[in-house]
Amino acid sequence: MFSAPYVSYPFTYVRLPLAGRLRDLFIRFKLCYNIPMPNTSLLKIAIVGRPNVGKSSLFNRIAGSRKAIVESASGTTRDRLYADIKWKAKAFTIIDTGGFEAMKRDDITDLILKQLDTAIEEADIIFFVTDGKAGIVHQDRELASRLRKTSKKIYLIVNKIDDRTRQASGVLDFFELGLGEPYAVSAVNDIGIEKLLDAAVKNLEKNVTSAAGPVVNVAIVGRPNVGKSSYLNAILNAERAIVHPVAGTTRDALDTDFEYKDRTHRLIDTAGMRHNTKLKTSADFYGALRSKEAIKRSNVAMVLIDGLDGLREDDERIINFCVEEGKAVIIVVNKWDLVKGVDTVKYKEMLVNKMNVIRNFPVMFTSCKTKKNIIPSLDLIWPLYEKVKKNFASVELEDILGQLNNSPEIRNRRLKFEYLKQCCANTPAFILGMKNIKFTNENLRRYVENFLRKKDDFEGVPIKITFKKGGRI
Repeated sequence: MFSAPYVSYPFTYVRLPLAGRLRDLFIRFKLCYNIPMPNTSLLKIAIVGRPNVGKSSLFNRIAGSRKAIVESASGTTRDRLYADIKWKAKAFTIIDTGGFEAMKRDDITDLILKQLDTAIEEADIIFFVTDGKAGIVHQDRELASRLRKTSKKIYLIVNKIDDRTRQASGVLDFFELGLGEPYAVSAVNDIGIEKLLDAAVKNLEKNVTSAAGPVVNVAIVGRPNVGKSSYLNAILNAERAIVHPVAGTTRDALDTDFEYKDRTHRLIDTAGMRHNTKLKTSADFYGALRSKEAIKRSNVAMVLIDGLDGLREDDERIINFCVEEGKAVIIVVNKWDLVKGVDTVKYKEMLVNKMNVIRNFPVMFTSCKTKKNIIPSLDLIWPLYEKVKKNFASVELEDILGQLNNSPEIRNRRLKFEYLKQCCANTPAFILGMKNIKFTNENLRRYVENFLRKKDDFEGVPIKITFKKGGRI
């Protein structure tokens, strides 16, 4: 007997028939790319609701990727997540929010409610998500009462209606909320999503215009509680991310488009990264995974370390990961207002002595509390982006090759490189061809890297060197 394949979602497995899988692929084909334009220019749709009703599942379904962490435990999403979407040639920004908990009062919950209110205020349309299986609860009524006071267009969504035959009976009770006709959907099984989006963008003008210039992706990374979200908020002068002294407050990777000196920077705030043995919950694990994915899609990584703690093993692992991925790196020593009795020159020497590769990267000393060097640190981003994107002309490579072969170290080793070529456009990576590569080793690789750094300005970017057997190309 035919067994329907499983489609895996975080922390749950959903059995889908073959037709369901094909429909899932089709909907992702229509939705699964972001439009490279500033969020501020697009209509915004905020997804709101109490915890664990499937807001992040709906967000992921519309965004076409698992940008938000989905878990059976409530309260997994804390900050606001953004994604730019194109649906049938119409563009909009969708915002995922933390769960509304009216009865629970603590510092984190208050901050989540503040984030929720901000999302509602900046949105043009509200997707109010409820749970069709659990029915209406007190929190639904409380949030509905809040939403009725706004002038925004509200779409009442009854999620988890997985069986089409139950749609009619499963949503009737939700008319009680007084927000119009409910939309029955299943975010996991892709039921009712197309009808919902068609209604939401019905009166939206077609918009397929892309940004005029490049968008620089900047990942703000570091171990937990080094001040990543505070750094982001200091740049934006707004509480875009939840800041709280408890480590691990940020769970997802948060994208924010930011205009600085007429250039668009996409700032990505990430969850704290630490060794796998220190990850206590599944949300911590997936948050760290999102952080690594954020580094991979970035052009520049700003690695924050705690000025009081100094360089820890987890900091070194993060820096090494950025270097392995070929990303430009800025070392940001944060909380500098708390460091006493040492100057910046001596501190950088201490960092280099502990991790030699840091000598290749700019080090900025910042304080989110006093705003020291927050804006100057932004001035480092664009020059590094240009270095990462630089393409060397053939005549430049030939000139460098000639100087390298004539250098004393290479002559003394009786080596000769036959050719030098750049092999990647998005990171300084070079291939050196030679007839016999048995004489190559790590010392030679470091020598060639240092030679290249002297010949051109590579500060802030890693250099990848590959030796390849062969004659001239």
